[in-house]
Amino acid sequence: MTRSNFHYLPSRPRDIQWGLHVTGAGRAAIPPGMAYPPPGHPELYAFTWKKGRSLPEYQLLYIASGTGVFESALTGPRPVAAGTAIMLFPGVWHRYRPEKDIGWEEYWVGFAGEQMDRLVLNRFFSPEQPLLPTGPAPDIVRLFAGLLDRLRDAPSGFPHLIAATVLEMLAAVLAATSSEPHQLILQGPRDVTALQDRIVAEALRLIWGGSHLQLTVAGLARQLHVTSRSLERRFHASLGRTIREEILRCRLDRVRRLLADTDLSIAEIVAASGFSSPDALSRAVQRAEGTTPLKLRHKFRAARR
Repeated sequence: MTRSNFHYLPSRPRDIQWGLHVTGAGRAAIPPGMAYPPPGHPELYAFTWKKGRSLPEYQLLYIASGTGVFESALTGPRPVAAGTAIMLFPGVWHRYRPEKDIGWEEYWVGFAGEQMDRLVLNRFFSPEQPLLPTGPAPDIVRLFAGLLDRLRDAPSGFPHLIAATVLEMLAAVLAATSSEPHQLILQGPRDVTALQDRIVAEALRLIWGGSHLQLTVAGLARQLHVTSRSLERRFHASLGRTIREEILRCRLDRVRRLLADTDLSIAEIVAASGFSSPDALSRAVQRAEGTTPLKLRHKFRAARR
């Protein structure tokens, strides 16, 4: 017998203003031989294997046990093992089901909002990579169980609490994803690159996490236990630019953000971005933006009015 419970919520204007709101959540244990998906869902969310579906929002699905198959318009069919999180994206056709002779246990939550839109824009999650293998993850199951308890009890103000739980789930999925050390998702001002070279991915992590430091190619190579020549070659082969260009790119990105979002002085921004002096920062901004740092700050502020 199928054991399932689920809850759907209205999207109130105040909840939407919070930046992330939950539209529903549930759990289902599908034994071998049972029809899938369980009945009773609203028409907007129901689907059949033959037709599949497209959602107007995001859903995070976690397969706690069992096996099955997932397919989307962007991936084709993929096997699904226990300990896999599946991210579903608005407007992307998909379908999934457990193996008929095995079944599975699933948890799911639907949500929408500009906070999640930003995470996708910055490529923390990608519709081209919807399957996130976490392995056994009791913390994720615990978060789902707590969320379902909150939905059942529905105390005053709970929409904001369950939105916070969803953000914690997303962070837990990323932290548990076994492929994370091997495939770093790098977000730059207007481009995103998925990397398979672990050394280059680690070099990027060091650069983007330490752009305020006096980084050198030799210093990075020592930390990564490779030669400078090997690191330069692999870096250029993966990204088509040099390590020095990447360091400058990262520092300029930090400068732009500090100019736009803070009132820090130029001297303070120099210290926070790794430039050797105010003159060095000004020259770099002039070459990249065609203007001075202060004029660039005024431009950012004017654009927000």
